[in-house]
Amino acid sequence: MLYNIPIESLEERYSADWNEWFPNEFKRLKIEHETIYSDTLTEVIKDGSFLDVCSTNYFKAGQLKHLTRKLFTGEIKDGDVLFFHDLWFPGIEMLQYIRQGKGINFKICGILHAGTYDPYDFLSKKGMGTWGEQLENSWFNFVDKIFVATLFHKELILTSRIITPNKIIVTGLPIFKPLYPSMPKENIVVFPHRLDSEKNPQMFDDLAEQCKDTGWRFVKSKEVCKTKEEYYKLLAQSKIAVSFADQETWGIAQIESVFMDCIPVVPNRLSYSELYKAGFKYRDFEECVSKVKNFMNPDIFYFYKDILELNKTALLLIGERAVSKMLKNVNGKFII
Repeated sequence: MLYNIPIESLEERYSADWNEWFPNEFKRLKIEHETIYSDTLTEVIKDGSFLDVCSTNYFKAGQLKHLTRKLFTGEIKDGDVLFFHDLWFPGIEMLQYIRQGKGINFKICGILHAGTYDPYDFLSKKGMGTWGEQLENSWFNFVDKIFVATLFHKELILTSRIITPNKIIVTGLPIFKPLYPSMPKENIVVFPHRLDSEKNPQMFDDLAEQCKDTGWRFVKSKEVCKTKEEYYKLLAQSKIAVSFADQETWGIAQIESVFMDCIPVVPNRLSYSELYKAGFKYRDFEECVSKVKNFMNPDIFYFYKDILELNKTALLLIGERAVSKMLKNVNGKFII
């Protein structure tokens, strides 16, 4: 049995999509599974960055309650797999305590998105690294498999935490092209990211200032979009999507922009270095400005459409194969 342990469904995060995609993929692969869900305190992010700090811990605590009950009753058995959509899971050490105390040989594995090992992450900026380093090293000691989106993320963990390297598997993350009708493109440069400090939205303002004489619109999605539908519509209308991120282990917003046929302009660092073609990457702010202005030229924009299609195809393949790659590494009986 595979116990599917998701993130709470939030429209503004891809967790709502995942909570549909993962079970569908398990069914397609004929994997016996059960989803362990819980209840939340809020459906919006009131405090925090990626998830609400109170609500996500309330949600995870509820999942732990369900899991410990199943361990007590004997429902979770040798060979079963506990699969976490987010392995940064306070209290997960309870499961190791029970696993050793009762001698049940189940597996603990899942996806790691970020942690205090990343100096630009929300956790680090809040000073949680003072205790998070020891906590993460403890988790990494007993977790069986950790799935990360990129080689960049794996190397980030290996350079700052104590872990056996072969526990970390680079799989990409599940993502599919949104089912959204194509729209006429407008002269819009979009900033599709959160407005948190590690995304550097102020640099987008500087870019807009440098390009103020072009007549193009510069739009931050979080300032104008209230729903996912509005967000996808904006991406579908835009021609160029820009990132200035200091922290990115995958980069869902840029990937969604590519799927909506936006030319990505990204820094040649972080996960972007391995996910994007050379023509879309810049070294510094000056080169970013130059690239954006070049892509405003219709001839250059359409010349890069074929390169964009190649990049889109590569990203789609990563997303479509991610769950299968994870399952190949969690337990022999799930090998497909």
